Amino acid sequence: MTNDPRNLSIAGLSIPLHESDDVLAQVRDMYSEFDSRTDTFKADKRNPHLCAAGCSHCCKQGAVFAVTLAEAVEWTLSIEALPPRKLNEARSAAEHLLRDQQRIFARVDGPTDVAGRRDESTFSARISALNAELGPACPLLVDDLCSVYEARPMLCRAYGFPVDAYAVRSDSAIVFRSLCVLYEGKQLVDYVRAEDLKARLNALSRRIAGGQDVGRFTSIETILAGVDG
Repeated sequence: MTNDPRNLSIAGLSIPLHESDDVLAQVRDMYSEFDSRTDTFKADKRNPHLCAAGCSHCCKQGAVFAVTLAEAVEWTLSIEALPPRKLNEARSAAEHLLRDQQRIFARVDGPTDVAGRRDESTFSARISALNAELGPACPLLVDDLCSVYEARPMLCRAYGFPVDAYAVRSDSAIVFRSLCVLYEGKQLVDYVRAEDLKARLNALSRRIAGGQDVGRFTSIETILAGVDG
């Protein structure tokens, strides 16, 4: 694998990037594919789609989530391209949230939280605990709009849709967790298939890390991250 002259600095780590131009092009293609699938879902009038620009409830409450490495690199590059004032404001808010993250993560039972070597189930539980206690708004939300909308991660794109990649399955049912409050009580006819795209994100994340699995990072850590070189 070809090493890049670039590194991602995130959560106290410096991760050398590999083949990043090609990997990030594939991430963008994957986002476009997901958007195409959600467009198909919306085109069927039997499927309720109530989310719209300016409807930012999901970004205002409990807006801390996990991102893969490939998403983090793509997102970081767009965040760094923000106008200086917006960038400074977003990172200032993220710095405050990072302190809350460290405090709340430490209270949740499980292995010590170490970026790059996280236990995934404990990591998810810690994020849930943070959102339940603080219900924080995303630092990138400005006037009810995302300031880096085109580069937003997969989970952000999934909000407002029933997506199998973020659902809980049992033998008899699929419980969708990514639907916003507007959809409570609405009848679903179909859902968006994206498990293959989620698996592709994980594969791209290993590739950009040179074959390593460094796990996922919080959205807070990503807002504070930087790409150098």
